[in-house]
Amino acid sequence: MHDIALIAADRRAFRQAVRLAGPYRLLYAKIKLVWPCNLRCAMCRHWREDTAEPLATAAWLPVLDELAELGCRKLHFSGGEPTLRRDLERLVERATRQGIRVSMTTNATAVTDGRAESLVRAGLRRVNISIDSPDPTLHDRLRGVDGCWSRTVAGFRALRQKLKKGRMRINTVISAANYLSLTALPRWASLLGADALNLIPLDPHTDELQGLNAEQIRDFNATVAPVLAREGIRFGLLADPAQAYPFGCGSHELDESARARYARGYYDRHRCYAPWTHCLIDHAGRVSTCCMTPGKPVLGDLRQESLRTIWTGPAYRRLREHRTPPLLPACRHCDMFLEQNRQLQTLLDGPGWWAPVRRLFLR
Repeated sequence: MHDIALIAADRRAFRQAVRLAGPYRLLYAKIKLVWPCNLRCAMCRHWREDTAEPLATAAWLPVLDELAELGCRKLHFSGGEPTLRRDLERLVERATRQGIRVSMTTNATAVTDGRAESLVRAGLRRVNISIDSPDPTLHDRLRGVDGCWSRTVAGFRALRQKLKKGRMRINTVISAANYLSLTALPRWASLLGADALNLIPLDPHTDELQGLNAEQIRDFNATVAPVLAREGIRFGLLADPAQAYPFGCGSHELDESARARYARGYYDRHRCYAPWTHCLIDHAGRVSTCCMTPGKPVLGDLRQESLRTIWTGPAYRRLREHRTPPLLPACRHCDMFLEQNRQLQTLLDGPGWWAPVRRLFLR
């Protein structure tokens, strides 16, 4: 979410923006281009819901231009399943031409050799591919479509042939159903050609699939995480052994994670700085803070006003003025940008105005 090096070099301006509750730079944006999906994942609501009509290509192009004007450096396309959009290459190319680095999360089941080539030629730089187990049967059961594991692997390989080394990551959602199978994940992912693993605790979106309870989290930490850490480091898929422990380690952290509070109390005491650097835009043009809070609240609608008007407008300002953590209830469940927010807090706690002010808020 945050470009820490850029903000550190521009710390005075960032501090000023936080102090005045004004925007800094919209450094990173996510766009949920498509709400529907071609899979039927047990953990997801997208395919279960009817939604508004998506924005047409002609409506997205000026939004991409505005993102560049507002300082966006990274844009991530997701869904639903973004490859269902036939204009995906055109949108990738438009953003790339504006100097924005474009990435995507996909199940890759619709990615052929030709589609992989056209996406990379358009400027796609990085891809996250969703694979929930090296066991094909288990993955297919979790993703709700027979044979989808094989199609995902084929799509992965097609993209691997086109993308540079270091730009393909596997996203794995950890649930009660699959966690024991993950000891085999690093070796298998390395043979497939993955560059990194992203281990994601299950958010409780449905009753169909359960997250790990306290006993299972302790079992994961005792039997699965050590293998993930050792093998993940060995194959260059994890940068730090701590990445193999997404539920934390201490008793407080494990108790919080058993309640799906994966921030483990951080945002009960500290701010999230997403409102100064980030936005989420859904398929219909509704703008929210981040992907943990789609539509909660809606900060603006691109069918009615420009992105710049929304970014500098009163709804965003109210979020930036919010002083009592957490910013929103969903923040307690979010672990996506914990490290970046810690680093930003360190920047703000350095010499200057913010440290004494922050101490007042936390009394």
